[in-house]
Amino acid sequence: MTDKIISVYWFAILVLVAGGIIAMVSVFYNSSYDVREIEANILSNKIGNCFSNVGYLKQEVFNNGNFLINQDNFLEKCNLNFNSTEEGLQYFSQVNFFKGNDLENSFFEVAQGNKNLKADCSILKDYEKISKCVEKSFFTLDKSGNLYLIKILSVIDKSEKNVK
Repeated sequence: MTDKIISVYWFAILVLVAGGIIAMVSVFYNSSYDVREIEANILSNKIGNCFSNVGYLKQEVFNNGNFLINQDNFLEKCNLNFNSTEEGLQYFSQVNFFKGNDLENSFFEVAQGNKNLKADCSILKDYEKISKCVEKSFFTLDKSGNLYLIKILSVIDKSEKNVK
């Protein structure tokens, strides 16, 4: 008689443990994850490495006071590919150069991607379903020792895959 009562409790404990495991797995796999900000950081770092190496402008980018990168060859020179499996262009990058003595006015700019995504950067950060923006800036020198500020804006949309 006591074996039957113990087996009922044992079965109840098994049901509780199995239910807890199923609940934890479903909560873990149904939670949304958003990697767009991380992806935008990686894109910014890759663009920064394209223009500068160890604090100096690369010769392939800036030589004798002239930029060798422009709107047409920016993606190719930096080994970037803005194609995605989603419909429409999901990326935008803008690079601005400022001279060391004038940090207010950009003297060179290159931008590629969906320019409409840039407007999402000015919208309040409380909205999850808008694009993620990352802006980085750093100082670098050319081979003559002139100081430049480089500001990189990277925007990633891809909200259909990343936001539930």
